[in-house]
Amino acid sequence: MLITIVIICIGLAIAAKDLPGLYRKHRFKDMFVYILMLGLGTWLSILAAKLEVTPSPLILIEIIYNPVNAFVSHVFGF
Repeated sequence: MLITIVIICIGLAIAAKDLPGLYRKHRFKDMFVYILMLGLGTWLSILAAKLEVTPSPLILIEIIYNPVNAFVSHVFGF
């Protein structure tokens, strides 16, 4: 639990340092992407610190690729 709190505090400190500059420059799209990526990185860091097993990204690629592969095979007769 302590490692989770430490990682969240580090993420908030990084956000507190960088986000005011983006806000002053009215870069709202950049802020959105920055918050999204920082949140994803923080979440994955928490999972890594807790030694949780995370699924491979290749599973998502296979889920997307298999129907496309079947369609192309059907169309071209492979």
